Amino acid sequence: MRFWWLHGRNICSTRVSCGGVLDASKPGYITSPGYPLEYPPHQNCHWVIQAPETSQRIVLNFNPHFEIERLDCKYDFIEIRDGTSETADVLGRHCSNIAPPPIISSGPSIQIRFVSDYAHQGAGFSLRYEIFKTGSEFCFRNFTSPSGMIESPGFPDKYPHNLECSYMIMAPPHMDITLTFLTFDLENDPLMVGEGDCKYDWLEVWDGLPQASPLIGRYCGTKIPPEIQSSSGLLSLSFHTDMAVAKDGFSARYNITHKEVADCECRITSPECVCASYFSLNPPVSRS
Repeated sequence: MRFWWLHGRNICSTRVSCGGVLDASKPGYITSPGYPLEYPPHQNCHWVIQAPETSQRIVLNFNPHFEIERLDCKYDFIEIRDGTSETADVLGRHCSNIAPPPIISSGPSIQIRFVSDYAHQGAGFSLRYEIFKTGSEFCFRNFTSPSGMIESPGFPDKYPHNLECSYMIMAPPHMDITLTFLTFDLENDPLMVGEGDCKYDWLEVWDGLPQASPLIGRYCGTKIPPEIQSSSGLLSLSFHTDMAVAKDGFSARYNITHKEVADCECRITSPECVCASYFSLNPPVSRS
């Protein structure tokens, strides 16, 4: 059992650790316990996110894979308040399977509370938090359509400085994601030693959630990245720019398609089929 002390109040979380005070100096992620699996019952999680400067604001962007018991948000819900006090204005209380739109605080802090009762758990939620920048509301997008275009902010004009953008492509079960870059022009590092050694502006592609899943690659310069495929159901792009040189950016097309049927090779002398997609098909043992 863990206790968090916030403004004289202790928040208790049993079995699963959740909640805390978070620094928004760098972008981060908050998920319900166990996400994307079902969250446990009897949860009362409380997070406070704080920006380092009083003039700054915080933006929350939700993953579209969102599932919290509905029923008017009485039993399970996520609640966001504009500030740190218990009486701060409620920016939203959400449940069901529709992810909230981006939420922006009016000041340098925001608090999040996640509650679940004893029954009817869902997959929960995942959100990204960071300091809000003017124009940054245009560089957080979730894509669920079968195909579409992803472009850097302002494309085909030069992208803005000091961006931290996040794009997520979500596929239904048993579907693959293919990402094909059409144009690519990011600030190059003239002292770059190896591929992916980008120090100024870059685009990262993750096979799943950023920072928590395998990194497929980090790209900069003018070389168009190779075609990228993912079968995990989620492909994430993180776009970073610094305060100096700005280039034309990138454009890419994605497609969500059904998984290909495995090609199998069978031998008459063997009851086992070896498939090119690394599946092994073993016929059931006959019963006499």
